[in-house]
Amino acid sequence: MSTEIDPKKIIAEVSGHDIDQWVRTAAFKPEVEEAGGSVLSQAFICENCNSSPNSYQSIRGHIHQELTGWLFFRKLGADCSRSNISLHGFARLWERSAAECLADFKWLEKYLIARGGRSKPTSIEATTFEWPDNPIEPVGPCKEAFFVEKKLLEDLERLCSLADKSGDAALTDAIQSRFMHKETRHVKSLGDLLRQVVRVSKQPGLGIYLLDRELRDSDGIVPWDCNNETLQRGDDPAEV
Repeated sequence: MSTEIDPKKIIAEVSGHDIDQWVRTAAFKPEVEEAGGSVLSQAFICENCNSSPNSYQSIRGHIHQELTGWLFFRKLGADCSRSNISLHGFARLWERSAAECLADFKWLEKYLIARGGRSKPTSIEATTFEWPDNPIEPVGPCKEAFFVEKKLLEDLERLCSLADKSGDAALTDAIQSRFMHKETRHVKSLGDLLRQVVRVSKQPGLGIYLLDRELRDSDGIVPWDCNNETLQRGDDPAEV
């Protein structure tokens, strides 16, 4: 009995297949990966968004949200750096938020590729939001930033639910381990920041300057952010 292997036959068998489809598991369904182009063209940055809860319910949809959030936070950072506003502590905070959105986009896109998906860039809506400078009013921008961050968390929750329905345990674990803990903390910290901004804005001038100085001293990290750390599995409550 001959055991001779024909390399050309093996190469021909493999070369004719889409290896990306081999990489994909059965649980990684098209609806988990995709989001329709018409959906991605909807405006994302809005105070009272009326889109369906399922509008961005996919990996590509969340990638789109991260990129739109990145552009929004970059705009806030640029506004705060203007001489007419000159809130450099807040500028660093928004620059950090923008950098995190960009890092999360890159990670999620690599994850998509690792699961057998493809990169399909979409158009990003440019925000028209402006940080008011006459007078310098920080409550509105901080409120808008809070809701942008909250939308990211809510979309992750919907994506996690979709992964559960699809039986995609790998995606559920990726979302929970990479995103959910830190996004929950960020939303709480920005909510605390919004409350502090409201307090200091009741008498304009010195209060916002002192809060901005705190942010400058911490290089844009919300000073109480560590207080909003939630317990991880295995943590000792007495040490937190």
